[in-house]
Amino acid sequence: MKTLLILTASLFAMTAQAQTTFEHFTVEDQWPPLVAPDGTLIPNIIVPGEFFCTGGGEPIVPFGCDGGNGIHIRGAQAVSCLTDQTTHDWRLEGTAWWDLSANWDSDKTGPVSGIWRIVPGECIDMNLVMNPETYWDDVYTYWEGTYTGKRELVADPEAPLQIKWISILKFVGQGMGDLAGQKLKAVETITTYYPSPAPGEFFGIFEPEGILDVTIKTKY
Repeated sequence: MKTLLILTASLFAMTAQAQTTFEHFTVEDQWPPLVAPDGTLIPNIIVPGEFFCTGGGEPIVPFGCDGGNGIHIRGAQAVSCLTDQTTHDWRLEGTAWWDLSANWDSDKTGPVSGIWRIVPGECIDMNLVMNPETYWDDVYTYWEGTYTGKRELVADPEAPLQIKWISILKFVGQGMGDLAGQKLKAVETITTYYPSPAPGEFFGIFEPEGILDVTIKTKY
């Protein structure tokens, strides 16, 4: 009986100590154009990767095809700015980075997937833009994970082309460095108004391209 009481007491103590919290946030994802050394505005794509036109099409930079029936993208890398306009939680404000793989049809719609990271702090960290391959060697605190989703075409009479492209992405990941022990899940809705997923500012559209619903899970 004494042993049973000790085990029961230990179990209650462990239960009391192991607590889990869930925090919920809404985060804006803005794709600012980058400024080239000569002052020219360029897309937020820092590594173009490779893309292949299917069905006999000819490539058009950055992500387009003349003819054919679709496009496959591999290894492209891009950056954007995350802002938590409500709580300004430091964990969710900074530079977002992701790589992109996509299999799109002729309407530039279809599945997407890749790896993502968030580095809290300034946006955009130009060291990442200038040195995308070696930048991560010196970064200690960041989020990292994977995402999957799909880009679809939707009618919108008020859009410049009367259509828009909506991407729904699901993210899962974990914290590194000072964020170790925290898990992140998110769903992002990205809206672009032209076939190429370029920053809206090129077309006079200044609203955030993406809105994320984020949940952070922390065990204590």
